[in-house]
This record gives sequence, structure tokens and C-alpha cells, in this order.
Amino acid sequence: MLLKNKFICLLFFLIGLSYSQDLKPLGKYNSVVSHNYYSLSYSEEHEQAEWVYYILNSSQFNATVERSNNFKSDKLIKTSSSQLSDYKGSGYHRGHLAPAADMKYNNISMSESFFMSNVSPQTPSFNTGIWKRIEKTIRDWSYLYGELVIITGPVLNGEFLGTIGANDVTIPKWYYKVAIDLDNYNRNIAFLVENKGSSESIKSLVVSIDYLEEFSGLDFFHALSDEVEESFESSTHTGLWNWNVKAYPKSSVTIMKNGTIDHTKDHLPSNGKIYRTNTGKKYHKENCRYLSKSKIPITLNEAQEKGLDPCGVCKP
Repeated sequence: MLLKNKFICLLFFLIGLSYSQDLKPLGKYNSVVSHNYYSLSYSEEHEQAEWVYYILNSSQFNATVERSNNFKSDKLIKTSSSQLSDYKGSGYHRGHLAPAADMKYNNISMSESFFMSNVSPQTPSFNTGIWKRIEKTIRDWSYLYGELVIITGPVLNGEFLGTIGANDVTIPKWYYKVAIDLDNYNRNIAFLVENKGSSESIKSLVVSIDYLEEFSGLDFFHALSDEVEESFESSTHTGLWNWNVKAYPKSSVTIMKNGTIDHTKDHLPSNGKIYRTNTGKKYHKENCRYLSKSKIPITLNEAQEKGLDPCGVCKP
């Protein structure tokens, strides 16, 4: 019975994907490969995807699905994808394009996220810093707004930082990530980010889709009518997104009927104070044992901007 229920859930999820409007972009290579939970266009020249496309619905995540870390070659790439050996000793991370944390539906989706066709050489400070912050914000937006179409990848039309491995995997200088609300096309956003560490606000990295198209050489949302495209691609629409959504963990979020967040259940210590350490990646309550060596006051917004997560011990 349990297996049957899991199959039914997977079937309905895939049916939902198939009935969503196809908003895949047009690129230079257009060598499209479709997995169960995402599609991509692979560039043999650069040994990575020029874009990855998927539908994100955070409310359907399964908390029991764990990250697999089982990186493997993508056998659907006819010319063969990059290999693990290309990254070994390179100093670059195998940076996910469709992040594993966006694929927590079941073990199939998680496994698919570790195909080598879904990774690209990213500097460690980029992958674990600004890129991770953008990914987390978009996941929280999906929890708040519902299904989002995500299109993400490296910019393979311009400057590069060299190559790695026997397969000469290109090291991109820039990455992009686009999200659009399926129920409101005006709620769309595009990030353009350099492949290096950054402490900038992610909001400062937003560009219009028109600008990103010119910069990347990709044509986004070409399946829509010209009239619809022109109505939203020239602006950034930052005002249509809740930029404080990361401050409210899903366990305590209450969405009001008008789409706003109920602030009466904000997840903060009773005294409203949180702290960080000199080197840690968490924020803490005032009396947490991890603050024994350093204790730096910080606001919740500052903690979120720095990509800090709540401590699992003191649970701020």
C-alpha cells in the first residue's frame, strides 16, 4: 500500500509538470535532454548545460529525503557528460544548477540532481555563499507563492575563467537564475552573478530579463506571445517579491488570505536578540554554548543576508 501511494504521488506530480506551460528557453545549442524532474540543454563544447529548467514547489518537499552526494555521468547525453575526474584537484566545486535542495520530492528526483550534466565549475566561495543564498530565497518564495518555473545555468556566451579536467570543462565567469510565478507572469525575477564570493545583497544582483537575454544570448519565455513578453521582460519587478521571507522558517510561517505573512508568529528568541560567532555559519540565542569564544550581536535580516542558518542546538 505504501509503495502504491508513493507511485500515485509521483504520477500526479509528473502530470502537473506536463500540464504546466512549457517555458523552456532557446539557446545556442538546444541539445535538450529531459529527466523526470528537470530538463536541460547540453553544450558539448563547454561540457555542461547552457540552461536547466524545472518547476519548483517547496510545499511538496519530503523531509525524509536526504542528499545523496552520488555524482554520476548522465547517460542521456549522447556525447557523454563531464566526469568526476574533471573536477578532482581543480579547486572548483561541482556546483549544482538545479540544486539538490530543490529536488527533495523523493529519491528519484534527488538522484537525478547529481547527474554531472547538472553541475558546473563554481568557486567554493560562490557556491557556498551568494549562490546558496539565492537558492534558499527562491525556495522560500516557492513556499510562499506556490509553483515557480526556474531556469538557471552558466553564461556560455562571453568571458570564461579557463578550463578544468581532461574534458576541458569550461569555467564560467557568470551564472544566472530566473524564476517566474506560473499564476502571475509579472512576478518574475532574474539574477546575474559573478563566479566569485560576494557579500552583496542578492537584491542588488537583480537584472531585467531583457538585459539577461542580451548578456547571455538566451531567449527566455519565447513560447509566450510577444505582447505578454513585452509586458514584463523590460522591468525587474523586485517589488512583487517578499525580500524578508527567509526570516520566517517554514515551521512557523502562516500565510494570510491576502498572501502576506502573519508576523505574530515570527521565529525569534523571546528577547528578540540573536548572535553569531567570528567564523561560524549559524546564528544563536544569547546563552548558546557555541558562543563561548565569540559573541557578536546581529539582526535577523543581517543573519539572513550573510546566509547564516539557525543553530540546531539552541534553536533560535
